Amino acid sequence: MQRCAQHPDNVWALHGLVECLKRRGEKEELPDLQARLATALARADVAITSSCLCRTSVRAEHCCCH
Repeated sequence: MQRCAQHPDNVWALHGLVECLKRRGEKEELPDLQARLATALARADVAITSSCLCRTSVRAEHCCCH
């Protein structure tokens, strides 16, 4: 089994993917992924504000997508 298939709705991965798609201007996949992220966020036991717990800030000039 591929590693990405073991946890298909991982909140951290979904957050990062949604963030990257938004910054790249991708619109086709975004609604479905945003809905999956909202579901994952509702189940999270801590507030998720970035794609990594150790990431302390989200700055527009520092983009992980480019």
